[in-house]
Amino acid sequence: MVTIVLNKYKLLDKIHISQQKLEDLLFNLKSEVKPIDENNIEIEINADRLDLLSSDGIARAIKGLLEKELGEAKYNVTDTEYTLIVDNVRTRPYALAAVVYNAKIDLEELIQFQEKLHGTIGRKRKKVAIGIHDLRKVDSKTIEYKEVPLSYKFVPLYENKELTISEILERTEQGKLYGNISIANGVSPAIVQDDGEVLSIPPIINSNKTRLDENTKDFFIDVTGTSFEAVAQTLDIIVSNLAEAGGTIGRVKVLKSANFSQLSSPLFLHKIQNVREEYVKKILGIKTSKEEICKHVMRMRMNCDIENGVIRVTVPQYRVDILNEIDVVEDIAMSIGYNNLEPSKYISTNYGSYDYMTLLERKIRELGIGAGYVEISNFVLIKDEKLFSNKYVKILNPVTDEYNAVRNSLIPGLLDFLSKNQHAKFPIRVFETGDVVVYDSSTDTGFRNDKRAAYAIMDNKVSYEDIQAPIHYILKSLGLEVNYKEENNNIFIEGRSASIFYENEKMGVIGEVNPDVLIRFGIEYPAVIAELYISEIAKRLTNQR
Repeated sequence: MVTIVLNKYKLLDKIHISQQKLEDLLFNLKSEVKPIDENNIEIEINADRLDLLSSDGIARAIKGLLEKELGEAKYNVTDTEYTLIVDNVRTRPYALAAVVYNAKIDLEELIQFQEKLHGTIGRKRKKVAIGIHDLRKVDSKTIEYKEVPLSYKFVPLYENKELTISEILERTEQGKLYGNISIANGVSPAIVQDDGEVLSIPPIINSNKTRLDENTKDFFIDVTGTSFEAVAQTLDIIVSNLAEAGGTIGRVKVLKSANFSQLSSPLFLHKIQNVREEYVKKILGIKTSKEEICKHVMRMRMNCDIENGVIRVTVPQYRVDILNEIDVVEDIAMSIGYNNLEPSKYISTNYGSYDYMTLLERKIRELGIGAGYVEISNFVLIKDEKLFSNKYVKILNPVTDEYNAVRNSLIPGLLDFLSKNQHAKFPIRVFETGDVVVYDSSTDTGFRNDKRAAYAIMDNKVSYEDIQAPIHYILKSLGLEVNYKEENNNIFIEGRSASIFYENEKMGVIGEVNPDVLIRFGIEYPAVIAELYISEIAKRLTNQR
């Protein structure tokens, strides 16, 4: 959820309803209102509804639900003499711009709107950055987006003297927060006038030259980023909401200098989404018609028409959250009102039951206890230095280095446990069942979850036979007649380890732990370990059923 703070009186004045009515309608839009003080309210809004991050966007949506205005909002659009030349900016290659004339805005709210877009679609300015300038203070009709050296000077926002970009990175809060996003090879992206004067260095800071004030009504807006679609969507949302404040949108000619291609921005991206009547009825459980569906779509400020029996929804530029048919159905539910949708009565005569894997894991745990082992439980996360394979999932931003990877075997956890319990009464016989994440090139992510069980014995004197006998008992109790094939790996002593097979399928490993491994974990006594692959065992047992 995204939280915004608005002056409730200014918002209510735009839609002419009571505060209670506003709260009810916003609830239908999956938003919650909380009072802050006599004048201000806090509104929690779904992060996908970027069009609702300002009072003008909220007013547009509310007017639809009240049927004061239906369908797509229409705005005044004009061509301008402004041109944005986009050079080859390697770290943030995409840029678009627009002009808005005579928009009556609240400055604090506009800044809040900008920062909320930075935090959502902008991914904290890494994907998209927005510059909003006072158009009266822009001196040229040709603006260039290009790379400039870090020695380039200008007066940054809220400063009174020129600084180099390097100094901005070192001294200003914005430079420290966002300087590492786009600076590379000694250059920075910059929006500059044709005389070379800087308007902004995205995504870091604007120039103080074009600073907004309470009298600003005409705006020059630049949006830069790493995704052209996200840049275009962001600009569309901003100009649409400013146009709701009475502004006229001005198109800017955009030239790509590398190939001289040309377009006009904002792009006003629209899409057509077909919606099936029966699909709406099935999902919402209501009786309706194509005409009623279209009416609800129009109330959600989108256009709708019926062509040859097909419901066609035209999604406007400010509704970037509509991706497919189910999103339109959700909008229809909002228009109807969640409180007006009654769930159908459903009586089930069936009873829930345990998943087969759960039952198998329980049986394996009972057999382990019956074989004289004590069950333990370790964390799924582990320190990567304790793992034996280099194919594992590593946590990018771990809270602590002790848990910076996802375990790909239960064996390291058991060894870690033994190292911390060498003072206990011998023999120590423990086991664990649980999930691991193993490498699998056939999956989308390259990894998959796997269920396993591992058993360990530590004593003054212990050998392969001490672990092999109970493991064989457990597998035979499950109905598997397995065989053991000598296989060496870096965990076990050479010649004192084996892989467990059932019908040529590997079911696990077993052996005496290599002294080098014991030293690595700080273990002073011999140990034997076995690991069973429960997921593989489940497949074989399922085939036998």
